[in-house]
Amino acid sequence: MKTWLKALDRGEVTAFSRSSYEVVFSVFMIAVAYFYRHSSEIIYPRILYFFLLLLVSNFLFNFYLRRRVSVNLWLIDLILLVNFWVITGVVYYSGGAGSYFWVLYLLPVFSASLMASSKDTFGMVFLCSLSVGAMSWPFTAADFAGIMSLAVKMGVLSFSAAVVHSTAQSRKRAEAGLAIKRGQVELLEKEVTEKEAEIVKTASAVEVGTLVSGVMHDMGNAISVILLTAEIAATSDEPPTKKDLERILKGARYSRSLIAAAMSIVRGQDYSFEAVNLRETAESASILTDYAARKRNAAVVLDFPPGLPEVRGSRAHLERIFINTVSNSLSFVPSGGEVRVSGRTADGGVVIEVSDNGPGFPEKMLNADVKAFDTTRGSTGGTGLGLYVCERIAKKHGGWMKLSNGAGGGSLITIFLPLDGPAA
Repeated sequence: MKTWLKALDRGEVTAFSRSSYEVVFSVFMIAVAYFYRHSSEIIYPRILYFFLLLLVSNFLFNFYLRRRVSVNLWLIDLILLVNFWVITGVVYYSGGAGSYFWVLYLLPVFSASLMASSKDTFGMVFLCSLSVGAMSWPFTAADFAGIMSLAVKMGVLSFSAAVVHSTAQSRKRAEAGLAIKRGQVELLEKEVTEKEAEIVKTASAVEVGTLVSGVMHDMGNAISVILLTAEIAATSDEPPTKKDLERILKGARYSRSLIAAAMSIVRGQDYSFEAVNLRETAESASILTDYAARKRNAAVVLDFPPGLPEVRGSRAHLERIFINTVSNSLSFVPSGGEVRVSGRTADGGVVIEVSDNGPGFPEKMLNADVKAFDTTRGSTGGTGLGLYVCERIAKKHGGWMKLSNGAGGGSLITIFLPLDGPAA
């Protein structure tokens, strides 16, 4: 049974007409029939019934097709056969072989040529030619004009079918070529997206690798405080003082905050949007940049006014913005320099500014978009990924990032984050 059903399955077609040219053509032919209503060969009112049937059937078929993406070929065959039967009635009641309405057979012939296979097109041309021939039968030896008329009609149907079918096949081949190219473009787009994700992942690894020495150094200091205090308490005959316990707690909390901040970067691949307090996020991020600041004898100043509204964002990714921008500035500020991180309200969002008293950005970076691997610190280990990732994160939040130089010198990174996060 399944074998029979599979053999009967002819597939579906997507390249079918969704226009109403059949309906328009039918209306036109009804008008012609009306103006030739006094012709003795036209039988009223039967021909009008067939015209109305042709009009209604094509209207219903077009109404159905416009709402379909694909249609089974058996349904297309049914539509063509219904049109053929109705048109045969029109021709029969308007003079038969002498009817001028035989041109209506071009409707199913054109439809078969456009939508179906060569076999279907041949079959429809054969049916229409058979119908015209049957109405012209019988021929006499002297009926040369009738034979020539039949030959012309069959030639018009065959030639029209061949031209339309050839054009349709050329269009299908062109569409197939476009579909292949479109698929290649989509594949390339997917690859670009994947590469972009890889760049962000690479940046994460670079960030963690760069910061790990600072984190481990500070973790070592914190653990040393805990161990020394614990050893003193353990070897002393006196019970540990409250100050010793507070020192141990402070070192443990500081170590935990270092681990949490570092892990937020490692896990920062997925965007989880929530209400974020930017000052708290900046303070958390500053823990990871504190070691780099102390190495350069520089200060990181946070300047967030009270009442600064929260933004809808991904906390881990916003921490990365603060870490990357501050780390970038710390790489250029002189000994004893300063990096200032400030926030202020703007129309519909919050503006974050990271400024420093370093040499500022080179002209080539100010006149172009932020690009991955574009760095002026290649000789000292810079990758050019930090600011690129920051810009990608800002755009993911529905905002933007801009590089410039301050009026008094030094670099200025401006980031806008909308309060409501990215658009849905």
